[in-house]
Amino acid sequence: MIQSAAATIRAGKTSDALLSLEGVSKHYGMRGGETVALASIDLEIRRGEFMTIIGPSGCGKSTLLQIAAGLVLPSAGTVRLDGHIVTGPPPGMVYLFQQYTKSLFPWRNVRANVAFALERKESNRGRRNEAAQSFLAMVGLEDFADHYPWQLSGGMQQRVAIARALAASPTVLLMDEPFSSVDALTRMELQALVLEVWRKRDDLTIVFVTHDVEEAVYLSDRIAVLSRRPSTIERIIDTGLPRPRHPIETRDNPIFLRHRHELLGTLLGRADAHP
Repeated sequence: MIQSAAATIRAGKTSDALLSLEGVSKHYGMRGGETVALASIDLEIRRGEFMTIIGPSGCGKSTLLQIAAGLVLPSAGTVRLDGHIVTGPPPGMVYLFQQYTKSLFPWRNVRANVAFALERKESNRGRRNEAAQSFLAMVGLEDFADHYPWQLSGGMQQRVAIARALAASPTVLLMDEPFSSVDALTRMELQALVLEVWRKRDDLTIVFVTHDVEEAVYLSDRIAVLSRRPSTIERIIDTGLPRPRHPIETRDNPIFLRHRHELLGTLLGRADAHP
């Protein structure tokens, strides 16, 4: 059987880079001097993989993701998507913001929020709504299509944001700490949802930013660890955890526990950190 490039990655084999950052730096001019946020970052994200970026608070994780998305220009270096230089938000890339309550339109119901992502490619409102309904079903919200965002819980609002992102049919989905504002159980449910969506679409590449070590290990194929500012790539970890992941059993896996221990030690700056 012939595998797609993404399926090859998910089988643990090598493949080509879809998104690459080459010598990316970001400087901010401040009164009394210049602040260097990112210093010569080199990073390749493979086609179809789940890559997570983690690092100390304030190290520039979100800035790096925004540069990858073309939302912020680097002070130096180049971003390429499928070989093409990124100078602005490229087609095929969707950025999912942390503050989902601000990204949804409060005057539109849930169905209309998701349908917004379809307006450029589908002129017929009925077909847009039908497609939006199918994406809501994908995230388990088909019965809430006529509700408004403010009538939903935080976790449900984030599901709407995920459904709208998927409706745009992205090649690359960039997720900036998307679960940081929900409770622990909802967070686990959303993690499982994202992994299931990613599993079903072997052409989807996800780049995920988090400050949560366990979340990074649980979700990822590889983890890029940023140093303190000025940030560089300190190390890249291939998790080697089997898929599909299980919310309890995976977290008991010795490989998971080893990565958790090593990452906490790295981020805390102490080699003797204990899980």
